[in-house]
Amino acid sequence: MFLISIMGIAYELYVMRIFSVGGWSNFGSLVISAALLGIGLSGIILTLIDEWVQLYWDVLLKMTAVILPPLMTLAVVAAQMVPFNPVFLASNSRQIWFIGAYYIIYGIPFFAVAAYTGAAFIALRDSIQRVYFWNMAGSWLGGFFIIICMFFLPPQYLILPILALAIAAALFTCIDDNGEFPLPVVLCVLASALISICCVFFWGNIRVSDFKAISYARKYPDSKLVHHSYGPGGELHVYASKYFHFAPGLSDNAALKIPLVPEQPYWGLFVDGSGPVGVMGNLKEDEKAYMDYLPMAAPYTMLVKPNVLLVGLSGGINAQIARYKGAERIDIAEPSAEMISLLRDDPNISRFSGGLLASPEISVIQGEGRSWCLDRPESYDLIELSLVDSIGLSDSGGYPVHEDFKYTVEAFTDYFGALARNGILSVTVWDRLNPPRNVLRLLNSVITAMRESPGFPDPGRSLYSFGLFMSTSTILVKNGAFTDRELSDLNQFVETRSFEPFYPQGGLPLRDIGKLMAAYRAHFEGGAIPAENFTNADMYRAAIPGFFAGRGAELARDYIFDIRPIRDSRPYYSGFLKLENLSMYLDQMEDISEEWGHLLLLGMLIQACIFGLVVILVPLVWRRRELFRSGADAGSTVCVILYYAGLGLGYMLIEIYLIQRLGAFLSNPTYSASIVITVMLICSALGNLASGMLKRWRVFVVPAACLLVASGLLFYMFRMDPFLRWFHSTGLAARILAASLIIAPVAFFMGIPYPNGLDSLQENKPNLMPWAWGMNGGLSVAGSALARIIAVSSGFPVLLAVGIGVYIIVGILFPVNLRRLSPW
Repeated sequence: MFLISIMGIAYELYVMRIFSVGGWSNFGSLVISAALLGIGLSGIILTLIDEWVQLYWDVLLKMTAVILPPLMTLAVVAAQMVPFNPVFLASNSRQIWFIGAYYIIYGIPFFAVAAYTGAAFIALRDSIQRVYFWNMAGSWLGGFFIIICMFFLPPQYLILPILALAIAAALFTCIDDNGEFPLPVVLCVLASALISICCVFFWGNIRVSDFKAISYARKYPDSKLVHHSYGPGGELHVYASKYFHFAPGLSDNAALKIPLVPEQPYWGLFVDGSGPVGVMGNLKEDEKAYMDYLPMAAPYTMLVKPNVLLVGLSGGINAQIARYKGAERIDIAEPSAEMISLLRDDPNISRFSGGLLASPEISVIQGEGRSWCLDRPESYDLIELSLVDSIGLSDSGGYPVHEDFKYTVEAFTDYFGALARNGILSVTVWDRLNPPRNVLRLLNSVITAMRESPGFPDPGRSLYSFGLFMSTSTILVKNGAFTDRELSDLNQFVETRSFEPFYPQGGLPLRDIGKLMAAYRAHFEGGAIPAENFTNADMYRAAIPGFFAGRGAELARDYIFDIRPIRDSRPYYSGFLKLENLSMYLDQMEDISEEWGHLLLLGMLIQACIFGLVVILVPLVWRRRELFRSGADAGSTVCVILYYAGLGLGYMLIEIYLIQRLGAFLSNPTYSASIVITVMLICSALGNLASGMLKRWRVFVVPAACLLVASGLLFYMFRMDPFLRWFHSTGLAARILAASLIIAPVAFFMGIPYPNGLDSLQENKPNLMPWAWGMNGGLSVAGSALARIIAVSSGFPVLLAVGIGVYIIVGILFPVNLRRLSPW
């Protein structure tokens, strides 16, 4: 049981890595759902064959353990053949069926793991809390196990140590009563191992989607791989090719006015196949004028020898510009240790960039930029965030929905606090969506932060914005009012480079924002082409005065997409769909093809709800006479459904919330998922162990535990952010410890209701136990998808409020269930 549990969680995280490398990184909830679906289906089967399992549990354990290794490898091989591409979610309904195929394919090995666990629960009913402890203890170790393996093995071979665990578990399971290994069984285990290993080496390569950016780079005629590395932070590839012409926001006038255009200023960096991030080379002296025509050069029209903070390395382009413009000191805050090592330690990259990070004026800090700002008030003349978003070249054909705490209102407030008097915050993002979404949301967030910060008594005089059509947009915020001379210099910079001014307008005609928004809505509602002739720049020019006038909430309410300010409580820069407008979007799917991340979440939720209903209804229909043979039994069955459905739903709501919320704090989504899952499992196991000692008072212990869980969620809602700020400038180890302290108390009490419920079923209605266990997993499938939808559309506070309500209901149901199930 212990080894199987380690292997199960390790395999789950391994499959997440497969999706990240071969497809897109935001499939974590799908993998979690597939694992929980396996648990739910095993609960159905075990419920239907409960009597057989009681007689032949040892046979089931041996069979499951022996076939598990090839099931895992064959699932990986089969999944590579599914032609799923989220880019086509809006235009091809078959993609939804392909998502279902992933559920089924990966659900099979997870079903085997769950069947093994469920059979062990049935066989050892009298010691169920102890068995549950070892199940949870093994599961938490699986998270650490796979992270360690990521340092030493590339993604396609991460399954090998997992197979080793599965084979060892099969051998231990097959030991007979005399402590010996029967020869036939040993031969079966060896055959299973051989099949699995052959699958890995002959068919186990991860198929990278043809629509992923790295696939295009590999097809360039002169493409050359100059770097490859891997670790928990991702698999890094750097390719050299003359076909890389990033020119992020480069003025169209550059080719006419630059004496010598660089032949290959960039190499392409891909993280888990996504990108490319442009690694900027060291330009020759007569080529450096190229940098004067990039939008990131705008702040330097006002600054002389500034102290600069760069939030993110971004391939080194911002550092190259800052060095070229004569910055006196350049601090770079980069959360990824792999990215820092790449640019600093790899000889090929270092030589190409001219030893950029070895420059005496440059200092690199591993950590989040906003955390660095908190400890350095009024320290920088320029703070720059440039091209660190993913809405542009970095995601061909669309983008996922994921947490991004760099662009929240609270983050901008932190940046403002680190600006020296008359210092500049510069933000450059990709602007390639039409109708415009991300830049409107960013402007709303920046202006909201200015209105809420004490340093901007007249915020309208402290902002300047411009862009390049279907390329980039830049926002400049000054700690103080722009002078007439500065505005004149900026206007000249914009005019000579043929950029489009957004604000100040400088006498440009201002369109009616109401008419512009109505034109877009008419297009989506009736399919008519907007009669108004306007560009994204017209929208920005009309919207910015409205944001300054306090009409941001009104504009966000009336616009066809969600452009509400980004908050730490809802940090989704790319979550633009409004659920209330879903029917309207469906009529114009071709216009929301970029929104596949949001559409994927909705598709997963629908399928998860269907699977959850199957888990509940199949046993009800199949064994309805036994479950509903009297009115009392019918009532207790309904209470059992609500109790275990609530536990499954509540546990996943909290787990997904913690994974999302702690992602930025731990600077790595892999660390976040692994730490959250690991700590929750071990603390839940300890909660189960402790509750076993209080078994006679469980009618009071379980409701009290649920109340304490609800109290912990209130802490998450109101006090988590201040607590985490105490650790914002500490190292990774200290932040992992802080995250564990956040997770542990709530997870400890979350481990109490579930095993106590199983224990009461074992005593009074043992035939319901596998169904309840499976139903908990089945409803967790819906919980993982629902948590993401709630967080994106309504924010973390609403998600936590739902979790609080669920656990209060569970706490009320336990004594009700105990009274109904007890024979006296």
